[in-house]
Amino acid sequence: MGKPDWLIGCQTPTHQNVPTGDAEFAERACEFVRWAGLDLYPWQEDLLRDTLLQTDEGMWSSREVVTALARQNGKGTYLVALELVAIYLCGAERIMHSAHFLDTAMDARDRLWDVIEANPALMEWWEDEHPGEFPKPVLGNGKDAIKFPNKAKIYYRTRTKKTGRGLSFDWLIFDECFDLPNEVYAAMNNTTKARPNAQKVFISSPVNIREHFHGAIFSAKRWAALDGADGMLFKEWCREEDDDPFDEATWVKANPSLVNEPRPGVQLDEVRSEAASARGSEALLEPFLVETLGQGEWVPRDGDVVDDFVPVIDFEAWSSASALMPSALGESCLAVDVTPDGESVGVVSAAQWGEKVYLSLAPYEEFDRALVVDKVGATVKLNDPSAVVLDPSGQCSTLVEPLRGIGVAPETLSGSQVSKAYELFLRMWAEKRIAHDGSQRWLDALGVAEERSKNGRYRSLDRYSGDVTVLVAASLAVWGLQEFGVGDVEVDVKRTRHYVSAARAVKRQRRVSEMSF
Repeated sequence: MGKPDWLIGCQTPTHQNVPTGDAEFAERACEFVRWAGLDLYPWQEDLLRDTLLQTDEGMWSSREVVTALARQNGKGTYLVALELVAIYLCGAERIMHSAHFLDTAMDARDRLWDVIEANPALMEWWEDEHPGEFPKPVLGNGKDAIKFPNKAKIYYRTRTKKTGRGLSFDWLIFDECFDLPNEVYAAMNNTTKARPNAQKVFISSPVNIREHFHGAIFSAKRWAALDGADGMLFKEWCREEDDDPFDEATWVKANPSLVNEPRPGVQLDEVRSEAASARGSEALLEPFLVETLGQGEWVPRDGDVVDDFVPVIDFEAWSSASALMPSALGESCLAVDVTPDGESVGVVSAAQWGEKVYLSLAPYEEFDRALVVDKVGATVKLNDPSAVVLDPSGQCSTLVEPLRGIGVAPETLSGSQVSKAYELFLRMWAEKRIAHDGSQRWLDALGVAEERSKNGRYRSLDRYSGDVTVLVAASLAVWGLQEFGVGDVEVDVKRTRHYVSAARAVKRQRRVSEMSF
């Protein structure tokens, strides 16, 4: 397949390992995809072809496909092509397309459905065997899918410990698997074992260990692929250590879909603008290297020597402070924090438990502004906390007016107050006065949390060290409980009335069933 002049990205991967195999079916599959209406770039077609290489026995040469490249290069188009082939040519019965966010999964479903709906021959493919029946999408309620007249089905799901339980899949697709929790992978990995010719696909932008605290699985797959593991197809486009990040040749090398005309792909002018900004900013350089140039900050191999990272709180000590929700809790305070990129949120309740403070974490991680406002409002009505606290300097600022709109007046903190909250949190931890609900997100945050300070003043957590929202929110909630509560978190209580709402009087003790997010 020829490369048009406006497609300037390098079509050959920086690193690759392609198992040998017969290409007869793969070539037919590429022709089918073109007939179906998809216009693949050469690298996408090459990846599809290599994915579908077969052994002499007609099995896939690759049981696992591992692909890493920078964002916006067209990973989703390759997945659409593969799913078309799987359903229409391979007779796949079930495919699981999983993603870290619901929006990503829904976009994948819509992309495939647009191709099918636009081609009458694809809609009528099973007309002879199933007259009057056509493919149809299933929408909403977390059960999104595309069903086909031959009973085949593609599931589109966010990843949880329960995803795919009890089902077997011919293809298991881990889309954007830089965020793939170990326990979720362990549960989903078994869903292909009953299929004799199943295939797993791991495809994603690279892992940044300081941002993606569930990047160990994708990192491990990449290391295995680099080592030439049997039955593993591997392709990666990336900047290498000696490449100048501000040289256009590096951008070409790392982005196979780089274009110099207004065509689908990574826009050269935008990369040029990003590079100019990143040249003079440490804060912008790291995301430029990872997200635009594909230079992963991978979770190290087992046994590799890494930087001496000292957590702000010891992991084992924190784990030992976990406790089941007490039967009765006293005064509470609610706090919210959002990552600088606006992708993740931490909502924490700090409640008095005798001389201790008990921290409980809301069970949602993706930052959905409407959802957060709704849940915070419901918690205020149910539990009447002494305050809702947040730091308005970043993405949390977008919550202030919506919360006020539902009658919740959040307490907004200055930079010095955020620092004081962190210091109080550490002091109470040292005094063994903090317990928590044992959520894995606490340990995930401690695994990346680093401090920042200005000449020794205003010590606080570095929001750019990773997703530390739960720790920041915990410190704000503990501080708010002291500042606005009527109980004795510290020796002095500075205010004695509530500022959140006047819905009802404070209940000094609450049953477990009433402590709800």
